[in-house]
Amino acid sequence: MPLFRKDKKGSEKQFSIRDYYEFKDVLGTGAFSKVFLAEQISEPGFLVAIKCIDKKALKGKEESLENEIKVLRKLRHSNIVQLYDTFDEKQYVYLVMELVTGGELFDRIVAKGSFTERDASILMRQVLEAAAFMHENGVVHR
Repeated sequence: MPLFRKDKKGSEKQFSIRDYYEFKDVLGTGAFSKVFLAEQISEPGFLVAIKCIDKKALKGKEESLENEIKVLRKLRHSNIVQLYDTFDEKQYVYLVMELVTGGELFDRIVAKGSFTERDASILMRQVLEAAAFMHENGVVHR
């Protein structure tokens, strides 16, 4: 399976992500990327998170990104964010991913102050199930 969406004739012409998704708000920014809320054009109401990675910032790290894509495509689990699609355009690489709402776990812990033992056990079970699934599939999370 190719890493990035290209046209079916195999030419150098590539599909534009904007043919498939309407970009909405910025959800977050990182050192190498921005994450956008987007809506699938062919299925109105279907929201995704799109990680937009600047190729200039990616120099020398292409192999790491390719590995991340291969791993995410391999893993299908309810507690692991799903990778739906990838696009390789002139300036950016885009990862179309499952939208996970609710914010950062750390922020929730800080805001709540403390968790009950029951809440903590539910959360830890989800994390450990995902980690076990990754290990069963030869993937180590770091």
